[in-house]
Amino acid sequence: MTDVHKIAKLSISTHSTDPPRGIVEIDTANSTIRLEPNEDVAHSLCPGLERFLTQIPQRARNRSRCG
Repeated sequence: MTDVHKIAKLSISTHSTDPPRGIVEIDTANSTIRLEPNEDVAHSLCPGLERFLTQIPQRARNRSRCG
């Protein structure tokens, strides 16, 4: 992963509830990436984000948690 871009903006919305699917839009300085995760992918993201958040100071961790 040599071409890493900083996220300028992130939005997540529901595309469908049956079956559960969402739309994730990630804006970078150069482009916008649209992804359509299903329920399984969404559940697999949460533990990775939780691990990331537990590695930073307590002050930042209190903002939001995956459930």
